[in-house]
Amino acid sequence: MKRSELYALVWQTPLRHLGPNLGLSDVGLSKLCRRYNIPVPPVGYWTRLAAGKICVQAPLPPSDVDHEIHLPEKDTTAARSSDATRIQQVQQAFSRAKDAVALQPIDVPPSLDHCHALVAKTTRFFQSIERDEAKLAVEAEGARRLRKPFFGAMSSHRMSSGRYTSGSGCLRITATLTHIDWILRFHEALIRGLIAGGCQVVAGRGDTSNTVEIRRAGGAIRLNFSEQVEKIAQPKRQDFLLHRDEYRALDGYKLKLERDWHVIARQWTGSREQLEQQLPEITRALIAFPEAEALRSKLLAEEAAIRRKQEREAAQAHNIAMAAEQARAQRREARANQLPRAVAVGQSLTAYHSALNVLSRLEGIASDQPEDDALRTWIALLRSSLKDPVHELADALRAEAMQPARPLWWPE
Repeated sequence: MKRSELYALVWQTPLRHLGPNLGLSDVGLSKLCRRYNIPVPPVGYWTRLAAGKICVQAPLPPSDVDHEIHLPEKDTTAARSSDATRIQQVQQAFSRAKDAVALQPIDVPPSLDHCHALVAKTTRFFQSIERDEAKLAVEAEGARRLRKPFFGAMSSHRMSSGRYTSGSGCLRITATLTHIDWILRFHEALIRGLIAGGCQVVAGRGDTSNTVEIRRAGGAIRLNFSEQVEKIAQPKRQDFLLHRDEYRALDGYKLKLERDWHVIARQWTGSREQLEQQLPEITRALIAFPEAEALRSKLLAEEAAIRRKQEREAAQAHNIAMAAEQARAQRREARANQLPRAVAVGQSLTAYHSALNVLSRLEGIASDQPEDDALRTWIALLRSSLKDPVHELADALRAEAMQPARPLWWPE
């Protein structure tokens, strides 16, 4: 902004409120004003202004050029400091919660008997896919024997790079059918450990991605599990009108949090054996995450409340400054109007004395003719209605001064 524009702002809003709005601290803004020779309000200026006292605004020293002042992006400095403090607090809360978790040994069960409801529902989902795939294979073989084109090569289930994505109310899994039994048993072991650690594991509500929620200590996180695959290069079959690419499942998996937890969270990747070895560590981390998330949400809410308070204070200070400026303008206008008021009274006084002179001469004429009642009556009527404008002004000034609030023309 221009030097003159910054000068106008610093005399409208206190530096402690204006600074954050410009991406600076109040000290930083004060230094910037000194660099460009911009006067700032002295100590106590805003208090006196709020009390309705007259405060003189220091003029902007002249300059050959109205310099262009480059300001930082809004709130970047304060935001970076706030983010760093919040991140440190969340990291510490996560470390404490994780260290406090005591786990019993966690083993992947050999079967899915008596499994968790989410695991059971996800199992039924992938079993339905297996049935559909077997049915498609039979139809494709029948079409091949009859040498007819086959139209059903595309699956009706949601897919991503040859992997199926679980349906509503299921665990969030994206995988092929090759290792689905182990994937489900791995989730069963993980869920048992989470529940033993005081977590509640539920399907996300109203979530189209069907992400599973882990809730604990007022916080919640979401999980996503995916299997790694590679595409198989193969010639396009002429007997399939709707051709589907083939993929091969790899012994590689990824378990991650669905939201942005780069501050303290990581994704866990590896083979089946590696994930089973990491299972206790994964479980402890997932038990600790919701507590850290609850703290993070609380800190974000507090920061938002502080920002709203600062904005209200800045708006209030701006309103006070504007009201004070409006009051000063009204006072200046009222004082400026007193001279024309006196001039108008002077003009009225000239007319008053002219009227008195006319009445005096008429009274001289009336005295020479005692029987002239009409002339005497007219003179008496005018004298009763004729008032001295100076006395009227004096009465008006006394009445204005008697009001609870001093008149605007009254000196401070």
